Amino acid sequence: MTHNELRTHWFKEGVIALGAGVLYGLTNVAVGHPFDTIKTKMQAQSGFEKTGMVQTFTKVFKSQGIVGLYRGCIPPFIGSGIYRSSQFAIFEAAYTYLDNDIGKTEIPLTHGLQIRVIAGGLMAGATRAIIECPLEYAKIKRQVGHTWTFRKIYTVIKCFMWSVNNCYFTTG
Repeated sequence: MTHNELRTHWFKEGVIALGAGVLYGLTNVAVGHPFDTIKTKMQAQSGFEKTGMVQTFTKVFKSQGIVGLYRGCIPPFIGSGIYRSSQFAIFEAAYTYLDNDIGKTEIPLTHGLQIRVIAGGLMAGATRAIIECPLEYAKIKRQVGHTWTFRKIYTVIKCFMWSVNNCYFTTG
């Protein structure tokens, strides 16, 4: 979300990014959750492992209606606005805060990549992971018809499995 306009105070840049992130997060869930439900059912729920996307959609829609496609959307709806806005805000604030000689130092052999981009990205990514992992755990449990327990929301294995799974389907 970086821009080429003159930057003001790092706090102001973070607040602007926070607002944009909330809008993005809420829109993302409203539009994308049915697709996520279909993907999750195909991956993790018995009876859907050998069906395609269209067959899974039809099966869910016929048996549960639109509610079935949005089952489990409350945790990500609330969380997406929070973790995406936090991610945007942290990155923008760090990027603007490091608008100095050290932060603008270019890393050799990276075609101009600056230290402030790496620092902002690391801080934003860590913040998002801390917020998103427990919400994804609750969402997926709900999508496949299981209950979730609060004491398991930060289980390292669950967070790792979600991360690997999410990376595979966004890059693969």
